[in-house]
Amino acid sequence: MKIITNNKRLSKPILMAIATIGWALVLHLSWRVLIDSWERTEFALDALAGQIPELDPFNDRYTAHPYQTLVHTAAGMVFAVLGPLQFVSPIRRRFPRIHRISGYFFLPFGILAGVAALIISFSFPIWGYGYNQAIGVVWSAFMIFAFVNAFMLVRKRNFLLHREWMMRGFAAGLGVSVFRFISEEILLPMGLSFDDRWTIVMLISPPITLGATELWIRATRPRKSVSASV
Repeated sequence: MKIITNNKRLSKPILMAIATIGWALVLHLSWRVLIDSWERTEFALDALAGQIPELDPFNDRYTAHPYQTLVHTAAGMVFAVLGPLQFVSPIRRRFPRIHRISGYFFLPFGILAGVAALIISFSFPIWGYGYNQAIGVVWSAFMIFAFVNAFMLVRKRNFLLHREWMMRGFAAGLGVSVFRFISEEILLPMGLSFDDRWTIVMLISPPITLGATELWIRATRPRKSVSASV
């Protein structure tokens, strides 16, 4: 799909530079989701095999709920691998069949990841303040809503809005990776306690990913409807 932006302040070179930086961040965050999901999958499999490793209170949640963990992490791995492919324009334009087949897998697993995260919000221990659970529930519910809405829109062949809601759903999922990055790479060296770090990242991670995505959507939204093959 050829994007004709309605942005009058940002030139095409600037948008391309932002896109390059954005893609680097997306790939890094997706890689973190994949690695974290695989690590926690191993925890759950060990628990099911009767070999429960001695971890820590945070990771013990995964061995205590192995089946919920496996659903969540399996969906997370598919999400991390296929998610970025959904937004590669050359694939979407030149190989629409590959894009569709990838989407047939990505959307159900994206919705499943959101459902699993919603269930986990109620069944796993929550650190920090009580409102963190409410944030987790809203965050997960929004991810589910975004992907379901994207599915309904593509069935109506509204490809422009489908793209936007796919981006919002994907951003909600990547928020978990931003969450871990800020907690481990920024706040931990500052000497903050685990509960304090958890509370801070629960508050700021969704606005960071969803806010950045919304700005990009508005910067690249076409002036008028443009047909695209999906």
